[in-house]
Amino acid sequence: MITKHPPATVRAADLKAALPGLGKLIPRTPSLAVLGCVKVEAAGPQLLRLTTTDLDLTLSVDVPATVERGLAPFLVPMARLRELLTGLRPDEVVPLGPSIKAPPVGEFPEIPQVRTPGLTLPEPVVNSLLRAFACASQDPTRAVLRSACLDVTGVGENAHRIVGTNGRVLFSSNSMHLPLKHSVILPDHPLWKWKPLADSRPWTLRLGKDKHRSDVFRLESQAGSVTGRLLDGPYPNYRQVIPGPAQFTTSVSLSDVALEAVTRLLPRLPGKQLANRPIGLHFEKGRFGLLARAENDESWILHPVDRCEMKGPDVTVYLDRDYLAMAMSFGLHRISTGDSVSPLQFSRGGDLMIVMPVRAIAPDRIERPRLVPAVEQFASPPTPLPKPVAPAPPVPPPPPTPEPVKKVPNKDPLTEARHQVAEADEALLTARRTLKGVRRSLHSARIQRGEIKRELRGFRGLLQKLKRSRRKEGNESKDGKAA
Repeated sequence: MITKHPPATVRAADLKAALPGLGKLIPRTPSLAVLGCVKVEAAGPQLLRLTTTDLDLTLSVDVPATVERGLAPFLVPMARLRELLTGLRPDEVVPLGPSIKAPPVGEFPEIPQVRTPGLTLPEPVVNSLLRAFACASQDPTRAVLRSACLDVTGVGENAHRIVGTNGRVLFSSNSMHLPLKHSVILPDHPLWKWKPLADSRPWTLRLGKDKHRSDVFRLESQAGSVTGRLLDGPYPNYRQVIPGPAQFTTSVSLSDVALEAVTRLLPRLPGKQLANRPIGLHFEKGRFGLLARAENDESWILHPVDRCEMKGPDVTVYLDRDYLAMAMSFGLHRISTGDSVSPLQFSRGGDLMIVMPVRAIAPDRIERPRLVPAVEQFASPPTPLPKPVAPAPPVPPPPPTPEPVKKVPNKDPLTEARHQVAEADEALLTARRTLKGVRRSLHSARIQRGEIKRELRGFRGLLQKLKRSRRKEGNESKDGKAA
Protein backbone atom coordinates (compact mmCIF):
# COMPACT_ATOMS: atom_id res chain seq x y z
CA MET A 1 0.00 0.00 0.00
CA ILE A 2 1.46 3.40 -1.05
CA THR A 3 1.09 6.26 1.46
CA LYS A 4 0.60 9.66 -0.15
CA HIS A 5 2.55 12.39 1.63
CA PRO A 6 1.07 15.91 1.92
CA PRO A 7 2.64 18.60 -0.31
CA ALA A 8 3.80 20.57 2.74
CA THR A 9 3.93 20.19 6.52
CA VAL A 10 4.45 22.90 9.13
CA ARG A 11 4.74 22.89 12.93
CA ALA A 12 1.55 23.85 14.73
CA ALA A 13 3.43 26.46 16.81
CA ASP A 14 4.72 28.27 13.70
CA LEU A 15 1.29 28.24 12.06
CA LYS A 16 -0.45 29.46 15.24
CA ALA A 17 2.00 32.40 15.47
CA ALA A 18 1.22 33.51 11.89
CA LEU A 19 -2.58 33.14 11.88
CA PRO A 20 -3.46 36.21 14.04
CA GLY A 21 -1.66 38.52 11.62
CA LEU A 22 -3.03 36.83 8.52
CA GLY A 23 -6.54 36.91 10.04
CA LYS A 24 -6.47 40.73 10.38
CA LEU A 25 -6.89 40.96 6.60
CA ILE A 26 -9.78 38.47 6.42
CA PRO A 27 -13.24 39.72 7.47
CA ARG A 28 -15.77 37.48 9.17
CA THR A 29 -18.00 37.47 6.08
CA PRO A 30 -15.79 38.06 3.00
CA SER A 31 -17.50 39.62 -0.02
CA LEU A 32 -15.63 37.13 -2.22
CA ALA A 33 -14.74 33.56 -1.31
CA VAL A 34 -11.15 34.06 -2.44
CA LEU A 35 -10.71 36.88 0.13
CA GLY A 36 -11.38 34.36 2.92
CA CYS A 37 -8.48 32.14 1.82
CA VAL A 38 -4.74 31.96 2.50
CA LYS A 39 -2.44 31.54 -0.47
CA VAL A 40 0.20 28.88 0.19
CA GLU A 41 3.35 28.73 -1.93
CA ALA A 42 6.96 27.63 -1.60
CA ALA A 43 9.48 30.33 -0.65
CA GLY A 44 12.43 27.92 -0.47
CA PRO A 45 13.29 24.25 0.08
CA GLN A 46 12.33 24.55 3.78
CA LEU A 47 10.21 27.69 3.76
CA LEU A 48 6.50 28.20 3.13
CA ARG A 49 4.95 31.58 2.28
CA LEU A 50 1.42 32.35 3.53
CA THR A 51 -0.38 35.36 2.02
CA THR A 52 -3.72 37.09 2.71
CA THR A 53 -5.19 40.30 1.32
CA ASP A 54 -8.21 42.59 1.72
CA LEU A 55 -7.51 44.35 -1.63
CA ASP A 56 -6.03 47.35 0.25
CA LEU A 57 -3.14 45.64 2.04
CA THR A 58 -1.42 42.30 1.53
CA LEU A 59 0.51 40.43 4.22
CA SER A 60 3.02 37.67 3.43
CA VAL A 61 4.55 35.59 6.22
CA ASP A 62 7.31 32.98 5.76
CA VAL A 63 7.24 29.98 8.12
CA PRO A 64 9.64 27.01 8.38
CA ALA A 65 8.17 23.91 6.73
CA THR A 66 8.87 20.72 4.85
CA VAL A 67 8.02 21.52 1.25
CA GLU A 68 7.63 19.07 -1.62
CA ARG A 69 9.82 19.84 -4.62
CA GLY A 70 7.94 21.65 -7.37
CA LEU A 71 5.04 22.60 -5.10
CA ALA A 72 2.38 24.53 -7.03
CA PRO A 73 0.64 27.40 -5.17
CA PHE A 74 -2.80 26.62 -3.77
CA LEU A 75 -5.49 28.22 -1.58
CA VAL A 76 -6.74 27.10 1.83
CA PRO A 77 -9.74 28.72 3.57
CA MET A 78 -8.80 30.41 6.84
CA ALA A 79 -11.57 28.46 8.62
CA ARG A 80 -9.97 25.21 7.44
CA LEU A 81 -6.56 26.23 8.85
CA ARG A 82 -8.13 26.98 12.21
CA GLU A 83 -9.86 23.58 12.20
CA LEU A 84 -6.55 21.85 11.49
CA LEU A 85 -4.96 23.57 14.50
CA THR A 86 -7.76 22.70 16.94
CA GLY A 87 -6.49 20.49 19.76
CA LEU A 88 -2.90 20.21 18.45
CA ARG A 89 0.17 20.57 20.63
CA PRO A 90 2.78 23.14 19.56
CA ASP A 91 5.27 20.43 18.51
CA GLU A 92 2.78 18.53 16.32
CA VAL A 93 2.85 18.78 12.52
CA VAL A 94 0.04 20.20 10.36
CA PRO A 95 -0.32 18.79 6.81
CA LEU A 96 -1.19 21.39 4.18
CA GLY A 97 -2.56 20.69 0.73
CA PRO A 98 -5.11 22.01 -1.79
CA SER A 99 -8.63 22.27 -0.39
CA ILE A 100 -11.66 21.12 -2.34
CA LYS A 101 -13.77 24.00 -0.99
CA ALA A 102 -11.23 26.66 -2.00
CA PRO A 103 -11.47 28.68 -5.23
CA PRO A 104 -8.81 28.25 -7.95
CA VAL A 105 -5.49 29.88 -7.09
CA GLY A 106 -5.75 31.98 -10.27
CA GLU A 107 -8.59 34.01 -8.69
CA PHE A 108 -6.32 35.29 -5.91
CA PRO A 109 -5.64 39.04 -6.39
CA GLU A 110 -2.29 39.89 -7.95
CA ILE A 111 0.25 41.30 -5.50
CA PRO A 112 2.20 44.36 -6.75
CA GLN A 113 5.91 43.63 -7.10
CA VAL A 114 8.15 46.36 -5.65
CA ARG A 115 11.81 45.73 -6.47
CA THR A 116 13.24 49.22 -5.92
CA PRO A 117 16.13 49.72 -3.47
CA GLY A 118 14.95 49.62 0.11
CA LEU A 119 15.20 52.35 2.74
CA THR A 120 16.04 50.96 6.19
CA LEU A 121 14.02 52.78 8.85
CA PRO A 122 15.84 53.25 12.18
CA GLU A 123 14.05 52.22 15.37
CA PRO A 124 13.07 55.82 16.35
CA VAL A 125 11.42 56.25 12.93
CA VAL A 126 9.50 52.95 13.30
CA ASN A 127 8.35 53.96 16.79
CA SER A 128 7.20 57.37 15.51
CA LEU A 129 5.36 55.72 12.62
CA LEU A 130 3.46 53.39 14.98
CA ARG A 131 2.56 56.34 17.24
CA ALA A 132 1.28 58.30 14.26
CA PHE A 133 -0.92 55.34 13.28
CA ALA A 134 -2.27 55.25 16.86
CA CYS A 135 -3.42 58.89 16.49
CA ALA A 136 -4.91 58.43 13.02
CA SER A 137 -8.63 58.90 12.39
CA GLN A 138 -11.10 56.01 12.28
CA ASP A 139 -13.72 57.97 10.32
CA PRO A 140 -14.29 56.21 6.95
CA THR A 141 -15.34 59.52 5.37
CA ARG A 142 -11.92 61.11 6.05
CA ALA A 143 -9.66 58.72 4.16
CA VAL A 144 -6.63 61.01 4.10
CA LEU A 145 -6.63 61.20 7.92
CA ARG A 146 -6.73 57.41 8.25
CA SER A 147 -3.00 57.40 7.69
CA ALA A 148 0.48 58.41 8.77
CA CYS A 149 2.32 61.02 6.73
CA LEU A 150 6.07 60.99 6.15
CA ASP A 151 6.47 64.71 5.45
CA VAL A 152 9.73 65.77 3.77
CA THR A 153 8.66 69.33 2.91
CA GLY A 154 10.43 70.83 5.93
CA VAL A 155 13.44 73.03 5.17
CA GLY A 156 16.59 72.61 7.20
CA GLU A 157 18.63 69.88 8.81
CA ASN A 158 16.56 67.10 10.41
CA ALA A 159 13.33 68.97 9.57
CA HIS A 160 11.34 66.00 8.26
CA ARG A 161 8.30 64.87 10.23
CA ILE A 162 6.07 61.85 10.76
CA VAL A 163 2.50 62.98 11.48
CA GLY A 164 -0.82 61.36 12.42
CA THR A 165 -4.06 63.09 13.45
CA ASN A 166 -7.80 62.50 13.82
CA GLY A 167 -8.83 66.15 14.26
CA ARG A 168 -8.80 66.10 18.07
CA VAL A 169 -5.29 64.83 18.70
CA LEU A 170 -2.15 65.27 16.60
CA PHE A 171 1.17 63.45 16.92
CA SER A 172 4.27 64.85 15.24
CA SER A 173 7.83 63.59 15.38
CA ASN A 174 10.69 65.57 13.86
CA SER A 175 14.48 65.76 14.34
CA MET A 176 15.06 63.31 11.50
CA HIS A 177 16.02 63.22 7.85
CA LEU A 178 14.29 60.76 5.51
CA PRO A 179 15.99 60.14 2.15
CA LEU A 180 12.72 60.40 0.20
CA LYS A 181 12.10 62.46 -2.94
CA HIS A 182 8.55 63.37 -1.95
CA SER A 183 6.17 63.01 1.01
CA VAL A 184 4.49 59.64 1.52
CA ILE A 185 1.07 58.89 3.08
CA LEU A 186 0.82 55.32 4.40
CA PRO A 187 -2.70 53.94 5.14
CA ASP A 188 -3.64 52.98 8.67
CA HIS A 189 -4.84 49.43 9.36
CA PRO A 190 -5.33 47.16 12.42
CA LEU A 191 -2.47 45.10 10.99
CA TRP A 192 0.04 47.63 12.33
CA LYS A 193 -1.00 46.64 15.88
CA TRP A 194 -0.06 42.99 15.30
CA LYS A 195 2.61 42.50 17.97
CA PRO A 196 5.15 40.44 15.95
CA LEU A 197 5.12 43.11 13.23
CA ALA A 198 5.15 46.07 15.63
CA ASP A 199 8.03 44.62 17.68
CA SER A 200 10.22 43.47 14.79
CA ARG A 201 13.20 45.62 13.83
CA PRO A 202 14.35 46.94 11.46
CA TRP A 203 11.76 47.87 8.86
CA THR A 204 12.68 48.34 5.21
CA LEU A 205 10.52 50.64 3.06
CA ARG A 206 10.35 50.23 -0.73
CA LEU A 207 8.39 52.57 -3.01
CA GLY A 208 7.33 51.84 -6.59
CA LYS A 209 4.44 51.65 -9.03
CA ASP A 210 2.11 48.81 -10.02
CA LYS A 211 1.00 47.92 -13.54
CA HIS A 212 -1.66 50.67 -13.39
CA ARG A 213 1.07 53.24 -12.56
CA SER A 214 -0.34 53.75 -9.06
CA ASP A 215 2.09 54.47 -6.21
CA VAL A 216 2.63 51.40 -4.02
CA PHE A 217 4.80 50.58 -1.03
CA ARG A 218 6.27 47.50 0.56
CA LEU A 219 7.34 47.31 4.22
CA GLU A 220 9.55 44.36 5.06
CA SER A 221 10.50 43.05 8.48
CA GLN A 222 11.44 39.79 10.16
CA ALA A 223 7.74 39.14 10.88
CA GLY A 224 6.67 39.46 7.23
CA SER A 225 6.09 41.96 4.45
CA VAL A 226 3.16 44.35 3.94
CA THR A 227 2.30 45.62 0.46
CA GLY A 228 -0.32 48.23 -0.42
CA ARG A 229 -1.15 51.43 -2.26
CA LEU A 230 -0.13 54.85 -1.02
CA LEU A 231 -2.91 57.35 -0.35
CA ASP A 232 -3.36 60.14 -2.90
CA GLY A 233 -4.12 63.75 -2.20
CA PRO A 234 -2.50 66.50 -0.11
CA TYR A 235 -2.18 65.99 3.63
CA PRO A 236 -3.85 68.72 5.78
CA ASN A 237 -1.69 71.65 6.85
CA TYR A 238 -1.04 70.40 10.37
CA ARG A 239 1.61 73.04 11.15
CA GLN A 240 -1.03 75.74 11.63
CA VAL A 241 -2.53 73.92 14.64
CA ILE A 242 0.78 73.50 16.47
CA PRO A 243 0.94 76.36 19.01
CA GLY A 244 4.03 78.50 19.24
CA PRO A 245 6.04 78.83 22.48
CA ALA A 246 4.53 82.27 23.15
CA GLN A 247 1.04 80.76 23.41
CA PHE A 248 1.94 78.72 26.49
CA THR A 249 1.79 80.33 29.93
CA THR A 250 2.27 77.21 32.08
CA SER A 251 4.93 74.58 31.52
CA VAL A 252 5.30 71.42 33.63
CA SER A 253 7.89 68.62 33.59
CA LEU A 254 6.98 65.24 35.08
CA SER A 255 9.36 62.53 36.20
CA ASP A 256 9.39 59.08 34.63
CA VAL A 257 8.08 57.73 37.94
CA ALA A 258 5.10 60.10 37.69
CA LEU A 259 4.41 58.93 34.12
CA GLU A 260 4.30 55.32 35.28
CA ALA A 261 2.09 56.26 38.25
CA VAL A 262 -0.41 58.02 35.97
CA THR A 263 -0.47 55.03 33.63
CA ARG A 264 -1.35 52.72 36.55
CA LEU A 265 -3.77 55.14 38.22
CA LEU A 266 -5.89 56.03 35.16
CA PRO A 267 -7.65 52.65 34.75
CA ARG A 268 -8.73 52.77 38.41
CA LEU A 269 -10.41 56.18 38.25
CA PRO A 270 -14.20 56.45 37.73
CA GLY A 271 -15.96 58.20 34.85
CA LYS A 272 -15.17 55.90 31.93
CA GLN A 273 -18.85 55.84 30.91
CA LEU A 274 -19.24 59.62 30.72
CA ALA A 275 -19.30 61.49 27.41
CA ASN A 276 -15.78 62.35 26.17
CA ARG A 277 -14.40 60.25 29.07
CA PRO A 278 -13.11 63.38 30.87
CA ILE A 279 -10.14 63.47 33.21
CA GLY A 280 -8.66 66.61 34.76
CA LEU A 281 -5.00 67.66 34.93
CA HIS A 282 -4.58 69.82 38.03
CA PHE A 283 -1.33 71.78 38.51
CA GLU A 284 -1.06 73.80 41.71
CA LYS A 285 2.03 75.17 43.46
CA GLY A 286 4.41 72.59 42.03
CA ARG A 287 2.10 69.63 42.60
CA PHE A 288 0.33 67.52 40.03
CA GLY A 289 -2.90 65.52 40.39
CA LEU A 290 -5.77 63.99 38.42
CA LEU A 291 -9.45 64.95 38.75
CA ALA A 292 -12.14 62.29 38.23
CA ARG A 293 -15.76 61.58 39.18
CA ALA A 294 -18.32 58.85 38.55
CA GLU A 295 -21.32 61.03 37.57
CA ASN A 296 -21.78 64.56 36.23
CA ASP A 297 -23.72 65.70 39.31
CA GLU A 298 -20.85 64.79 41.65
CA SER A 299 -17.83 66.82 42.68
CA TRP A 300 -14.45 66.24 41.11
CA ILE A 301 -12.14 64.23 43.39
CA LEU A 302 -8.48 65.24 43.39
CA HIS A 303 -6.09 62.28 43.24
CA PRO A 304 -2.56 63.56 43.96
CA VAL A 305 0.23 62.10 41.84
CA ASP A 306 3.59 63.76 42.52
CA ARG A 307 5.57 66.96 42.72
CA CYS A 308 6.57 68.53 39.41
CA GLU A 309 8.82 71.20 37.94
CA MET A 310 6.37 73.97 37.17
CA LYS A 311 6.69 77.39 35.55
CA GLY A 312 3.71 79.72 35.29
CA PRO A 313 0.37 80.11 37.06
CA ASP A 314 -1.76 77.27 38.42
CA VAL A 315 -4.07 75.71 35.86
CA THR A 316 -6.65 72.93 35.51
CA VAL A 317 -7.40 71.39 32.10
CA TYR A 318 -9.82 68.58 31.22
CA LEU A 319 -9.22 66.15 28.33
CA ASP A 320 -10.15 62.69 27.10
CA ARG A 321 -8.48 60.09 29.33
CA ASP A 322 -7.58 57.94 26.34
CA TYR A 323 -5.37 60.70 24.93
CA LEU A 324 -3.73 61.21 28.33
CA ALA A 325 -2.98 57.49 28.56
CA MET A 326 -1.54 57.61 25.04
CA ALA A 327 0.75 60.55 25.88
CA MET A 328 1.97 58.82 29.03
CA SER A 329 2.68 55.58 27.13
CA PHE A 330 4.69 57.60 24.58
CA GLY A 331 6.84 58.96 27.43
CA LEU A 332 5.93 62.62 26.74
CA HIS A 333 6.81 64.13 30.10
CA ARG A 334 6.63 67.86 29.35
CA ILE A 335 3.14 69.46 29.42
CA SER A 336 2.52 73.00 28.15
CA THR A 337 -0.77 74.90 28.08
CA GLY A 338 -2.18 78.38 28.05
CA ASP A 339 -5.51 78.06 29.87
CA SER A 340 -8.38 75.62 30.42
CA VAL A 341 -9.72 75.98 26.84
CA SER A 342 -6.43 76.08 24.92
CA PRO A 343 -4.78 73.02 23.33
CA LEU A 344 -2.37 71.04 25.46
CA GLN A 345 1.05 70.05 24.20
CA PHE A 346 2.81 66.93 25.46
CA SER A 347 6.41 66.75 24.29
CA ARG A 348 9.77 65.08 24.71
CA GLY A 349 12.72 65.79 22.47
CA GLY A 350 11.47 65.95 18.88
CA ASP A 351 8.13 64.24 19.65
CA LEU A 352 5.05 66.27 20.46
CA MET A 353 1.35 65.57 20.81
CA ILE A 354 -1.35 68.26 20.60
CA VAL A 355 -4.62 67.43 22.40
CA MET A 356 -7.81 69.47 22.31
CA PRO A 357 -9.42 69.92 25.76
CA VAL A 358 -13.02 68.99 26.59
CA ARG A 359 -15.62 71.04 28.40
CA ALA A 360 -16.39 69.81 31.90
CA ILE A 361 -19.53 70.40 33.98
CA ALA A 362 -18.78 72.40 37.14
CA PRO A 363 -14.98 72.21 36.69
CA ASP A 364 -14.27 74.22 39.86
CA ARG A 365 -16.29 71.98 42.21
CA ILE A 366 -13.33 70.00 43.57
CA GLU A 367 -13.03 67.93 46.73
CA ARG A 368 -9.61 67.26 48.24
CA PRO A 369 -9.69 64.14 50.42
CA ARG A 370 -6.49 63.01 52.07
CA LEU A 371 -5.19 60.43 49.61
CA VAL A 372 -1.77 58.87 49.22
CA PRO A 373 0.06 60.27 46.16
CA ALA A 374 0.13 57.84 43.26
CA VAL A 375 3.93 57.71 43.13
CA GLU A 376 3.93 56.42 46.71
CA GLN A 377 0.92 54.16 46.18
CA PHE A 378 2.54 52.34 43.24
CA ALA A 379 6.17 52.67 44.31
CA SER A 380 8.20 49.47 44.42
CA PRO A 381 9.93 48.70 47.75
CA PRO A 382 13.47 50.06 47.87
CA THR A 383 16.23 47.48 47.65
CA PRO A 384 18.66 48.04 50.54
CA LEU A 385 22.28 48.18 49.45
CA PRO A 386 24.71 45.91 51.36
CA LYS A 387 26.82 47.90 53.78
CA PRO A 388 30.60 47.42 53.44
CA VAL A 389 32.01 45.49 56.36
CA ALA A 390 35.14 47.06 57.83
CA PRO A 391 38.02 44.63 58.59
CA ALA A 392 38.24 43.69 62.25
CA PRO A 393 41.35 45.00 64.09
CA PRO A 394 43.93 42.38 65.15
CA VAL A 395 43.19 40.93 68.58
CA PRO A 396 46.01 39.94 70.92
CA PRO A 397 46.00 36.21 71.67
CA PRO A 398 45.94 36.19 75.53
CA PRO A 399 42.55 37.81 76.24
CA PRO A 400 39.54 35.95 74.81
CA THR A 401 37.73 37.68 71.98
CA PRO A 402 34.19 38.63 73.00
CA GLU A 403 31.48 37.47 70.66
CA PRO A 404 30.02 40.32 68.58
CA VAL A 405 26.53 41.37 69.47
CA LYS A 406 24.14 40.64 66.62
CA LYS A 407 22.26 43.72 65.62
CA VAL A 408 18.64 43.38 64.67
CA PRO A 409 18.23 45.07 61.27
CA ASN A 410 15.66 47.81 61.10
CA LYS A 411 12.66 46.64 59.16
CA ASP A 412 11.30 48.78 56.36
CA PRO A 413 7.79 49.91 57.37
CA LEU A 414 6.57 49.52 53.78
CA THR A 415 7.91 45.98 53.60
CA GLU A 416 6.39 45.19 57.00
CA ALA A 417 3.05 46.62 55.84
CA ARG A 418 3.17 44.49 52.69
CA HIS A 419 3.87 41.40 54.80
CA GLN A 420 0.87 42.25 56.98
CA VAL A 421 -1.30 42.72 53.89
CA ALA A 422 -0.11 39.37 52.53
CA GLU A 423 -0.91 37.68 55.85
CA ALA A 424 -4.33 39.34 55.85
CA ASP A 425 -4.96 38.11 52.30
CA GLU A 426 -3.99 34.59 53.37
CA ALA A 427 -6.31 34.81 56.35
CA LEU A 428 -9.14 36.02 54.11
CA LEU A 429 -8.48 33.17 51.71
CA THR A 430 -8.62 30.68 54.57
CA ALA A 431 -11.83 32.28 55.82
CA ARG A 432 -13.35 32.02 52.34
CA ARG A 433 -12.47 28.34 52.20
CA THR A 434 -14.00 27.83 55.63
CA LEU A 435 -17.16 29.67 54.58
CA LYS A 436 -17.40 27.50 51.48
CA GLY A 437 -17.20 24.41 53.70
CA VAL A 438 -19.87 25.82 56.02
CA ARG A 439 -22.09 26.59 53.02
CA ARG A 440 -21.72 23.06 51.73
CA SER A 441 -22.56 21.70 55.20
CA LEU A 442 -25.62 23.97 55.41
CA HIS A 443 -26.71 22.87 51.96
CA SER A 444 -26.45 19.18 52.86
CA ALA A 445 -28.25 19.92 56.15
CA ARG A 446 -31.09 21.60 54.24
CA ILE A 447 -31.36 18.58 51.98
CA GLN A 448 -31.44 16.22 54.98
CA ARG A 449 -34.04 18.40 56.70
CA GLY A 450 -36.23 18.26 53.59
CA GLU A 451 -35.94 14.46 53.50
CA ILE A 452 -36.79 14.24 57.21
CA LYS A 453 -39.82 16.49 56.66
CA ARG A 454 -41.03 14.27 53.86
CA GLU A 455 -40.60 11.16 56.06
CA LEU A 456 -42.45 12.86 58.94
CA ARG A 457 -45.31 13.78 56.64
CA GLY A 458 -45.46 10.15 55.57
CA PHE A 459 -45.52 8.99 59.19
CA ARG A 460 -48.23 11.51 60.06
CA GLY A 461 -50.34 10.37 57.16
CA LEU A 462 -49.91 6.72 58.26
CA LEU A 463 -50.87 7.57 61.86
CA GLN A 464 -53.98 9.41 60.68
CA LYS A 465 -54.99 6.39 58.59
CA LEU A 466 -54.53 4.11 61.62
CA LYS A 467 -56.58 6.44 63.78
CA ARG A 468 -59.36 6.56 61.23
CA SER A 469 -59.37 2.78 60.87
CA ARG A 470 -59.52 2.34 64.66
CA ARG A 471 -62.40 4.77 64.95
CA LYS A 472 -64.20 2.92 62.20
CA GLU A 473 -63.66 -0.43 63.95
CA GLY A 474 -64.85 1.07 67.26
CA ASN A 475 -67.99 2.46 65.67
CA GLU A 476 -68.70 -0.88 64.01
CA SER A 477 -68.31 -2.75 67.33
CA LYS A 478 -70.66 -0.30 69.05
CA ASP A 479 -73.26 -0.81 66.36
CA GLY A 480 -72.97 -4.58 66.72
CA LYS A 481 -73.50 -4.47 70.47
CA ALA A 482 -76.48 -2.17 70.07
CA ALA A 483 -78.02 -4.55 67.61
